[in-house]
Amino acid sequence: MSIAVDSDGASSESSFERDFCGEMLPRLLVKAGASREKADLVARDVAGRAQATVALPAEYFDVLITPFLEEVTQHRPINAPAWLRAAVVVVVRNSSLEELHALNGLLSNRDIAAITEAATVPLRALLEAPAQPIGLNPLAGLDVRYPRAWACMAALSDLMAASHEGEINYESPHGPMPMLPRSDELVQVKESSAIKGVNRANAVVASAVDPRFDQALIGLMKQIQAGAAEVVPLSALSRLSRSSEKQFRVLEFLLAHNATVLTTNYLLSPGAVAVRERPFVKPDSYNPVVGWRKERGLSPAHRDLAREIRKLF
Repeated sequence: MSIAVDSDGASSESSFERDFCGEMLPRLLVKAGASREKADLVARDVAGRAQATVALPAEYFDVLITPFLEEVTQHRPINAPAWLRAAVVVVVRNSSLEELHALNGLLSNRDIAAITEAATVPLRALLEAPAQPIGLNPLAGLDVRYPRAWACMAALSDLMAASHEGEINYESPHGPMPMLPRSDELVQVKESSAIKGVNRANAVVASAVDPRFDQALIGLMKQIQAGAAEVVPLSALSRLSRSSEKQFRVLEFLLAHNATVLTTNYLLSPGAVAVRERPFVKPDSYNPVVGWRKERGLSPAHRDLAREIRKLF
């Protein structure tokens, strides 16, 4: 967390830690039905994630938020820059707040929207303050552990930062072939008929920050490994995980096995990426085909693949 130093040498907490994490967030969570103990745990997690995020180098930060840029098209406040709204997703939305939303059902989508909107201004002040280094940063090192995935997202970040749309090639680095998760990393979760997967199969309901791998994700990874599938269609990359560590780990596995990932606005493959012309289309996690029907701004390769994938839903 960025700590300001007063003229007399005393330190003071940032407004994000003091006002948002210390007061506003716990109050909003308790109002939604969470216990005070759970609300305080979530607030401490968010404060720690903010501390980790603000300590990252600027170039690393840009890549870290890139997976979430397509899902903040309608996040409030609308006049806030997309990078800031994506940073709110990384710090707040992707915290243990998710467990109250996905598992306990305490937080509605409206509650999540109110919380992330309230975090935006104080988080910007924190991110724009001089960074304070921390010891062990849980968000650091993804570029080393997952070189293929990092190179892919860095190419996408560069493409978007340059205000270009369309397709570009990039050099995909070599690295050890990633393995399937171990048996002790697996979890069985319930299916949901409300969310459709490929070939009209049901998706599953689980916490998007759970580090474990559910049966649907493992099944997908096994298909890719066996060469039984070549394309992974998603409404957005957060469908893989909201944990950056797990998200990059899965993407590393997919790219290493020559898979192409198709989202509402992105096309990611080994050696090439594409992005829809802005404004982005809002991803629909319940019915991702809605976004693929909207072909405005898609590159030819992205459009053609979206047309093929639509036939499977």
